[in-house]
Amino acid sequence: MRFYEDPAAKLLTFDSDLLEGGKRVSPTFRPQWSPDVLLGNNYIGRAVAINAAWACDNFGEIQNSDSAIWEMLLVAAISDVEVRHIPRVLLSERNPKWLTTPDAGDASMVQRILLENGFEAEVKPENGSLSVLPVKTQWPLASIIVPTRHSRENMGRLIRSLRMTDYQNFELIIVDNGVESAENSAWYSENLAGLRHRIVWWTEQPFNYNRVNNSGVSASSGEYLVLLNDDTEIVDSRWLKMLVGHAGRAGVGGVGFQLLEGNGRIQHGGVFIGPGGFADNLFHGMFPHSKTLIGSTDWYRNSLAVTGACVAIRRDHFLDVGGLDENFILMGSDVVLGLDQVLAGRRNLVIPFDMVRHYESLTRGGTVPEQDLFASYWRYHSWLRHGDPYVSPNVSRSSAVPKFAGKHEENPALVCQRALGRRQIKFVQRANIAEEARQLLWTSAVTRDDVARLRSSHQEHASRFEVRTINWFIPEVDMPFFGGLNTAFRIADKMRVENGVRNRFVVLGEPAEMFLRTALDAAFPGLGRDSEIHFYDGSDESLKTIPKADAAVGTLWLTALHVARSATAKRGFYLVQDYEPEFYPASSMFAMAEESYRLGLYGLCNSPSMYKTYVGEYNGRAFGFTPAVDRGVYHPADSSDEREYDPVTIFAYARDHFRNCWELVYAALSEIKKKHGRNVRIIVAGARYLPESADFVDLGLMDYRETALHYQKTDIGVTMQISRHPSYLPLELMACGVPMVSPDSHWFKWLFKGDGNSLESMRSVSDLFRNLDTLVTDAQLRKRLSQGAIQTIDESHSSWDQALAGIYEYFCDPEGTGP
Repeated sequence: MRFYEDPAAKLLTFDSDLLEGGKRVSPTFRPQWSPDVLLGNNYIGRAVAINAAWACDNFGEIQNSDSAIWEMLLVAAISDVEVRHIPRVLLSERNPKWLTTPDAGDASMVQRILLENGFEAEVKPENGSLSVLPVKTQWPLASIIVPTRHSRENMGRLIRSLRMTDYQNFELIIVDNGVESAENSAWYSENLAGLRHRIVWWTEQPFNYNRVNNSGVSASSGEYLVLLNDDTEIVDSRWLKMLVGHAGRAGVGGVGFQLLEGNGRIQHGGVFIGPGGFADNLFHGMFPHSKTLIGSTDWYRNSLAVTGACVAIRRDHFLDVGGLDENFILMGSDVVLGLDQVLAGRRNLVIPFDMVRHYESLTRGGTVPEQDLFASYWRYHSWLRHGDPYVSPNVSRSSAVPKFAGKHEENPALVCQRALGRRQIKFVQRANIAEEARQLLWTSAVTRDDVARLRSSHQEHASRFEVRTINWFIPEVDMPFFGGLNTAFRIADKMRVENGVRNRFVVLGEPAEMFLRTALDAAFPGLGRDSEIHFYDGSDESLKTIPKADAAVGTLWLTALHVARSATAKRGFYLVQDYEPEFYPASSMFAMAEESYRLGLYGLCNSPSMYKTYVGEYNGRAFGFTPAVDRGVYHPADSSDEREYDPVTIFAYARDHFRNCWELVYAALSEIKKKHGRNVRIIVAGARYLPESADFVDLGLMDYRETALHYQKTDIGVTMQISRHPSYLPLELMACGVPMVSPDSHWFKWLFKGDGNSLESMRSVSDLFRNLDTLVTDAQLRKRLSQGAIQTIDESHSSWDQALAGIYEYFCDPEGTGP
């Protein structure tokens, strides 16, 4: 990673090793930017390159010493975007100071800098690190939530240890799913005497551990929440001050401890996504004070998540992400709670001191409900595929104990898919259109008799009636959170909730019921639980097995043909979300796809351009809607965060598909980078296939909520979609206040307003370059177009309820026969 490639970077960190006896040994593979590690240790040392101009402007002359660099890193108000890590050993050292135990002088320096930044703490050397104990004159109310099945052994030990806490302002909320009885109540009265507490007796079935905890939170009053297992024990009176104090620091989400088991070994040192295809507790089974490939176990750690056995979090941060995800029954929701904090722009912290013991190791063993494993896949997927930022790619992703990565290790996402009995789905552009056509010839076969039968059924059922059941014909699901399938699921969920419709998803693919059911629930909670699922292979025999319904909906051209052939519904609909013939050159594939528009299916047309196509060109009858975006996810950055234009950041979707005109976009962006150099930062996302020569920042595939965080820091967006639907990407960028460079196409005039919210470009590399260059050099134009983009979304694309108003009535009366 070079400063030229990413001029937003102020610091470049990298890995190092030691020189001993003429040999290079003991490498340290550092994480991505982890500012909280610096509280206790200078984990970076000399393994850093610093932007000289930035350093001089902010610090003047920097002394060439480890302690001076540590102090600079602590003082610097620096964001994740401004620090890039190069996971390569670029430095070899002899006896570096940063590996020594911090001393009283280091403690004094850290304490002073924290105080200068408004955080008072007592800092001193302790167990190979610095102990940073927050100091407050008045501590807020903390609610400790403890679920139990009336385990008196566990609860007795925990309650006795809680009495040693030197934090007076806490309440204990016990959610007991044992049997409520006079004897059990009396036991609590006797053992909890003198402690502020409340007992919630839990009888709801089926049991859901996360609902239990969420209910405990609802019964509590504290500004801070501490989720605590009943099989824990407090062993240091400072524990609650440490948790609550750090959870109150700016930018921090969940806070927990390095937990030890009864045998003195580490049970939890942070959550590491990858081992076994799921997640595990970092350092599990190791002894404290161990040296590892990723540094000492004595370090503070930033982590993607903290175990729910002991985690503190501000109530508003907990509620902001919806609490614990009740799609999980028992295991995994604590990981998701941490991931949700990361997606909200906060970081999780693991404190390395032995303050709470955990006597029962949390594992991902055979007792984990199957549903939890599938739910984990959907929520962990981005990190399973592309890595945990806090554990180096040089380290094996198959082990909770750090060891060197093997040359041929399998990607954890594939390990997870295999564990779930799911084959990998690859959605890629095919160069051989003729071969693709040959494979689909008989699957896509349709006859005039099929069309006549469909139209006859429409005539027979032309009068209005209440649609109670719908068959949704869909392809196999890769990700349910975005794109056309997400819109189909959104419509199905809306009619399930508002109209009592019973949905059945008819899947063209191999049977994988739990995979699909949990995918639906991950996208729209309750949709998978309340829906039927049926699989078919496209043959006439399999189509005959599909249960009957009031209506059937095709969601892409191939499944639209199957709706016409199946004859299992009174009415057939086609969710038209792009002009799919244009996905292919003039060919058999174009011809087969175009036939789906001639069947006489009632259209559900996503965007004015698709309505115009279906009704105007193919004489179809249709309901048209204008797409919206989720403003809870896609919105401008807080008004307090002024958009900075140095460097100007450009975002492009880097998916190599015919209709994305990637060749044009790549060439134009390359020329922009050549002209403007370090004054522009080009970020791309969608796939990791860029050549190494590209001076772009490649973000790969991301969780859809993570994309919003990048859009909010983007100054220019570029799209060159060549088909008749612009995709959701420009709407999401515009909702975040990003002006677009867009194709000058009459199909997109409903969205892009030349010189109002975007610059419309000819589909040529020179004109695309010219428009990008104009926006790079004109900050006032960017600001004006940004305001226009936000206004466009606010006025026309900010509410899915408004966009889909009337869609159920169209299902009931597509011919308009009702009153």
